Amino acid sequence: MVQHPALPAAVVFSTLTGMKTRFVVLLTLCNVAALAAGFVYFSQYWGRQTAQERAAAGAEVAAWKARAAAAESPASAPPAVVQVTNAFNWNQVESTDYRQYIDNLRAIGCPESTIKDIVLTDVMRLYAQRLGKYYQNGRAFKFWETNEKRKLKQAQLEEREKQLAAIDKELPAVLRELLGINYERELNKYFVDTDEDNRRLGFLSDDKHGQVLALRDQFEGERERVLRQEQNGKPSPGEIEKLREIEREQDAALSQLLTPEEKDEYELTTSPTADRLRQQLIGFNPTEEEFRALFRRQQAIDAAYQYEDVSDDTVRAAKTSAEQAMMDEFKGQLAPDRVAQLARAQDPDYQNVCILAERFDLPADTAQNLVDMRRAAEEEKRQLLSTKDIPPERVAVALKAIQAETEKAARAALGDQAFAQYSQSAAWIQGLGTN
Repeated sequence: MVQHPALPAAVVFSTLTGMKTRFVVLLTLCNVAALAAGFVYFSQYWGRQTAQERAAAGAEVAAWKARAAAAESPASAPPAVVQVTNAFNWNQVESTDYRQYIDNLRAIGCPESTIKDIVLTDVMRLYAQRLGKYYQNGRAFKFWETNEKRKLKQAQLEEREKQLAAIDKELPAVLRELLGINYERELNKYFVDTDEDNRRLGFLSDDKHGQVLALRDQFEGERERVLRQEQNGKPSPGEIEKLREIEREQDAALSQLLTPEEKDEYELTTSPTADRLRQQLIGFNPTEEEFRALFRRQQAIDAAYQYEDVSDDTVRAAKTSAEQAMMDEFKGQLAPDRVAQLARAQDPDYQNVCILAERFDLPADTAQNLVDMRRAAEEEKRQLLSTKDIPPERVAVALKAIQAETEKAARAALGDQAFAQYSQSAAWIQGLGTN
């Protein structure tokens, strides 16, 4: 132990008799000296301990300090509560009942879009497995056997077609019932276009956009449930009335949600009537006003015959007559040149060239040039055949020359790529060379 020399007694007594405050100061200094001596002692002691002993001592000191702090605190802090939850397992969610499966997914907060992806994938996989067995004849694979051994028998082919037809009807109904989605439109999002609805409904606010799509899905589902009950592919009179009531309810719901202008544009943008007109009027290039005028007339006819049996000769003739009267009335509002353009646009060959011209960025008059070219070539052929004093062999040679010259001119007008596609359907060019 380190020895410290004692203070002189005279100094101590002099301080005590002089002033109380000096006594306090001196006492404090003595305590500091004692603490310093203790520190030196324990430093030497701890220096002789092993690392393990120091760690144990440090832990004990820390525990002691913690207990002391707790004892001095006026109110001890409440003990921390640790909540332990059960570990999540997917088996807690999955179910062989898809409705329950969907409810379970919603219960754990799974987003609706993710639920749709999960269930759609699972259902499609199940139907693919069901379909797969109808593409195999059941014969074990043997590498030395040629391919005809694994072809389906006629009875198997017939059974496959039967099953395919059943699945084509069943699968859309299942997905509509489970997820409220249109099967064909949903597939288009994966393989064709995932943004079609946004483009068509871009004139609506985000809020109305979502509500309109929800209404569409709702009423589509109601119509499909009615049509699934039909026999022989034809709805009964009672089912037709139900379908018409659904149409009225949907129209009322849209009228309540949308302004008259928005509802009008919604119909012009999304209705089957408008889609069909956009196809039928290729080559006419209608203005907005012309399209609206024709759409209203066609929409009224389509509504009147929507659930009629157009395979019936009487019904088909009545609808054709109504459409002809509609077209005559529409033509009466057009200038003569527009009437001629509308008549020309009814020619499938002209429409085909219009599509190719748009695809390959050809001049605007390309389709008309092809029409004129065809008319001239066919007239030349007619005159040649009407001349009786030309030997048959010379007629055959001349016809081949007309064909070759027309093909050359058409290729020059369209370009090699467009002509290669056009020639696949332009049988009239080959017809020029035959008698």
